Amino acid sequence: MAASSIWSRKRDLVYLVFFLTHLPVMLAFDLTSYYPASLKPLWMSSIRTWYIATYGDRFFFSPPPWFPLFTLLEALYHLPLTLWAIPALLRADPRVPLALLVFGLETSITTLVCLAEMLSWEELGPEQRGVSGLGGLYGAYLGVGVFMAVDCYARLDQIVARQEGLQPVTKKEL
Repeated sequence: MAASSIWSRKRDLVYLVFFLTHLPVMLAFDLTSYYPASLKPLWMSSIRTWYIATYGDRFFFSPPPWFPLFTLLEALYHLPLTLWAIPALLRADPRVPLALLVFGLETSITTLVCLAEMLSWEELGPEQRGVSGLGGLYGAYLGVGVFMAVDCYARLDQIVARQEGLQPVTKKEL
């Protein structure tokens, strides 16, 4: 049986757009600290300079001791998963819910830690903390992670319940 079109799977389409956006952000911004200076184009440094000046995001100029571990996790986990998820979503790979459940949980936890840390920075003004600032950036990322985790849990719950003849915890898919 042919897989249904990505256009008919609205949540998967949202995840596809997320990963298509996440990939260039990782490669052109988040992970550039791993690039040798001789290979990093000036525009990447310019974007980071503008971002820091605009948002005051300490993670990119004075990170707490644990933040490099989150960046390493992004390089070793987010990047490969993103490269797998894009074609997997397009072909409706049956492993998508399992992979995205783990991704959603990990992303939610690490983003929540970053959001809590960011909210403790006294030098940030209300606009930088708010929806139009870092609060909106990190809050939206947290929202995607939580939604993805809940959605993929519900999908897996439906599959397990159907296979085992159980009553699903989730009444129907989100």
